[in-house]
Amino acid sequence: MIITYQNGLSLEGVALSRTDSTMRVAFRDQEDPVDFSLLNGAWVSEDCEPVTIQFVARRAATPTTEEECICAPDLAARLIAMLHTDSEEEFEEPRATKSLQASASLLA
Repeated sequence: MIITYQNGLSLEGVALSRTDSTMRVAFRDQEDPVDFSLLNGAWVSEDCEPVTIQFVARRAATPTTEEECICAPDLAARLIAMLHTDSEEEFEEPRATKSLQASASLLA
């Protein structure tokens, strides 16, 4: 999203949360998120300065491979397989993952 202030400053941000009348946005190179409120049909900053909020289309995600994941290879394979499985299809976990779960339950 792009937030434009009355003075012409435009910042690209990411919405962290949103309700019907509030939005919390994170901006690059700023430690703290910024809150915006919807008052009388207009978005305003924390200082009650009117802002324009433009929602931009997200870039298409690039395909993820197992090698790009930083978690355990078994978990990565399971998560990637789940992403490619239709929600109505049943997903069968790889045997290695089942073995890891069984081992973990014995340790608990």
